[in-house]
Amino acid sequence: SSTRPEVASIEPLGADEAQCSQKAVVQARLSQPARLTSIIFAEDITTGQVLRCDAIVDLIHGIQIVSTTRELYLEDSPLELKIQALDSEGNTFSTLAGLVFDWTIMKDTEANGFSDSHNALRILTFLESTYIPPSYISEMEKVAKQGDTILVSGMKTGSSKLKARIQEAVYKHVRPAEVRLLILENILLNPAYDVYLMVGTSIRYRVQKIRQGKITELSMPSEQYELQLQNSISSPEGDVGRPVAVLDQDTSMVTAVQLGQSSLVLSHRSIRMQGASRLPNSTIYVVEPRYLGPPVNHHVSLLIGADLS
Repeated sequence: SSTRPEVASIEPLGADEAQCSQKAVVQARLSQPARLTSIIFAEDITTGQVLRCDAIVDLIHGIQIVSTTRELYLEDSPLELKIQALDSEGNTFSTLAGLVFDWTIMKDTEANGFSDSHNALRILTFLESTYIPPSYISEMEKVAKQGDTILVSGMKTGSSKLKARIQEAVYKHVRPAEVRLLILENILLNPAYDVYLMVGTSIRYRVQKIRQGKITELSMPSEQYELQLQNSISSPEGDVGRPVAVLDQDTSMVTAVQLGQSSLVLSHRSIRMQGASRLPNSTIYVVEPRYLGPPVNHHVSLLIGADLS
């Protein structure tokens, strides 16, 4: 039951013959622009135990878009975006089920070099994916409406902005929420593991990308990407004025100069894409060898260990 049904009403779900239910939907019934509270009670008719909770009904003051990341790969799983609504005190609303939102893809005017950045992103319905949405989202999609949760997929590399606003007229004063997303190629650095080198030795790195399930090699140096050595830390006995390693951009060859460590980072040449955090990187350790030994040929060792008598 609700102490103030004009503020928050209750609709039991799956009621039995005694009109009892283990679930119920609480519906906000705000009739005035003010913060109102109703107390919800639930009683176990067998034991007499009573549970209560406070249902606070208020107006939305602001909205923002939240997600697990701001970056997605081409041909990767869709990214789920949700709306988070706040009241005038910054408290988060528990649910936005039932509210209709307008989600639109905008051109990122700050994305230099991507004239059609608004085509880099696509909004998907949950029906087009294997994701299981909340039941109210499924019902809204059936009538071509958008709720507080959507899916987006990357169509081409670049950056796009996504805008969401509440469709209800009572919230026309609430500013739309915006988020900027980066769409990246699925890039690999080979070797992908940390590398240990001796002073004077070298290793060549390759940049590869995955497209339609196939791995292809990118020619470096590239118009889109460049390799950089960063955060060099020399050993305590080393020369801080010298690099730990040097990189030949023409051959992608890294040569160890002195003891220490350095990070090899694949960065995007576009200024607006340089904030990407999911581009590959590797740590290079320049160390002294503890011992030297010949490589072991397993086929030869097996022959030597055999009983030839």
